[in-house]
Parts: sequence; C-alpha cells; structure tokens
Amino acid sequence: MDQNFSLMAQSRANYYTAGSPVQFVRVELLKGDVTGEVAVCLTFKNVGTEPLTGLVVHFKCKDAAGQILCEDDFYYEDLNAQPGDLFGSDDAVFVSDTPVSSVETEQDRAFLNGRGVNLRDYKRVRLPQPRVLPGSIAKILQSRTGNPQLNCVPQDTEYGWFCACGAFHPNEENAQVCSECGGDRAYIKASLTSILEEARRAAEQQQQELNAVASAAAAPQPQHTAAATAAAAQAAIASEEDEVEEPTAQFDPSADATNAEMARVRQYAPKGRLFDDDAEDDETEGTRMFDAEEEDEYDEAPKVRRGRYADDEEETEDDAMAERIIRWAPPITAVVCALIVAVSLIYYFVIA
Repeated sequence: MDQNFSLMAQSRANYYTAGSPVQFVRVELLKGDVTGEVAVCLTFKNVGTEPLTGLVVHFKCKDAAGQILCEDDFYYEDLNAQPGDLFGSDDAVFVSDTPVSSVETEQDRAFLNGRGVNLRDYKRVRLPQPRVLPGSIAKILQSRTGNPQLNCVPQDTEYGWFCACGAFHPNEENAQVCSECGGDRAYIKASLTSILEEARRAAEQQQQELNAVASAAAAPQPQHTAAATAAAAQAAIASEEDEVEEPTAQFDPSADATNAEMARVRQYAPKGRLFDDDAEDDETEGTRMFDAEEEDEYDEAPKVRRGRYADDEEETEDDAMAERIIRWAPPITAVVCALIVAVSLIYYFVIA
C-alpha cells in the first residue's frame, strides 16, 4: 500500500564519534497518512575524504515507558556518499503502529571504496546542546542572510563547530559551509556579531535615557527655588495683611478742614481723590456741596448709624463682626499659605 509520510518529530544527535569518517546526524519520526504507522529514519554524514559505499548500524526503538519495541541491525547498501554528503533520511529502519519515544543507534562498520572500517573503535563524545537565539534576533539574522533555518547561536568547540541552524561539523569534516542549510560559517558569525552590537548600543542608549529621567526625578529641589517659594508665600501673606488693615477712606490732613461739613465729607468719602483738579459743577455725581442755610437743616436731620464710623461711640453687632474679621483674617491667611507651601514641598520631595 502506497502512502505518504509526514514529519512528526526530529532530534539531532547529542554526540559524535571522534575520528570516525561517518557521523550520526539526526533521527526523524514520520507518520503515514493512511495507516497511521510511525516510520523511524536515521540520517548519517560522510565526513571522511573517501566515498562511502556501505554502512551497518545497530538501533533500538523504545516507547514512552522505556520498553524496547525493536532492536536490530540495518544495512545501507550500494551507497555513493561523497565527502560531506548526507544519506539515510529516505530509508526507514523500523515501522511501528505503536508510538516511538526514543531511538538509540550504534555504528558498526563502514565501507570506503570497498574497504571495511570498524566504527566501534571510535570513542563517543557528548556534544553540548545548541543554544537557541531570542526570537527577535533570529528573525533579523534570517532576514539579513536570507536563510530561514538559522535560529541557534553559532559556536566553536574543541571538536568542531555548530552552525546557526544547529548542525554540528566535526574537525574531521574540515568544512566552512554548512552541508544542511548551506550557510557560510564566517558570514553567519559576522552578521550575528553586527546584530548583537547594534542591539547592545540600542540597549545602552535606552538605559542612559532611563538613568537621566531617574536622576532628574530624584534630584533635590534647589535651595534658591525653595527660598523663592517661601518668599512668595510670605509676600502673599503680607499683601493680605496690608489689604485687610488698609482704611476704607483716606483723609488728607493738609487739606482745608475749616468747614466742619467738608471735613466730615472727606472722612466718609470713598477711597481715592475727593475732587478733580479742575473746577466742576456743584451737582457733580457722587459729591454734594452745602451752603450755610442747608447746613443747619442737615444737622437737624435724623442721623443714620454708620457703625464705627458714626458720630457717636456706640458699637453695633456689625462693628463687632468687622473687628473679629480684621483681627483673625491675617493669621488665618498666614496659616493657610504656610500649609500650601508645606504640601507643595512634601509632594515634590516625597511623592514626586
């Protein structure tokens, strides 16, 4: 029955055999679209200097509980893998209807131009796990290099080098171009170095801006500013006191006071000048002049009490209220202004 297989999972080899002409690269699990069976495929690479014509490997497939589902040898025959070539990904070493969780492989023999080589004599070396790049950096690297497979940090080890696609290239391979993604080793490293340097500069500039804002917010208020604020508050208090204590009418002692009625008019006149400099009619608005006969009638008219400005010395309830307002207004105003200044300073130094 013919059916198509789709990739379920893949895992790269976490070791390499030092000095061996053949390296295990990865294992893939493929699922059939008709039967749902799982096919196990192994990929190897010729890292030697001679063509590879055959390979024998031993494998174990296990389930999630660690139970062995299959253990057998597999023969790759009639190969023509040139140095640097990958092979084996199209050959299923095992097909199972039970989910496979892990696969173990061991290389047995290789045939180079018909000459057999025992691969069990080569020691395994465990490889470090490739480090994955941050998503944003990986996208920039992929865009600049035009290679969508680059998502790891390229790194060098004593046994070889990792490409940014995650593939490992041992020293025996002596390659500068990745055989899996086609990326140039030097170009990828230079591109990533440039990207990381740009990111570092951007981060430093952002940190400097944050430090500048934090320093400005934490800086103490200059003393002259606080003094100016206090002086302004004191001036406002003094202005309030002067305004409250200023008399409601002004009297000029140098003016002619021989006429008693004129003296009384000046005493009760509104604040400001009583007469204009130029002569005006006797019926000027806001000002009335009396002759001698009208003066007597004026004196005989009933007097209206004017509080503390009345002719008599009797004090009314309005007078008492006015005195209390005049007495308590300045200190109350001073206390309110002082509270405003204190609240402003606390907000600036403590809250802000």
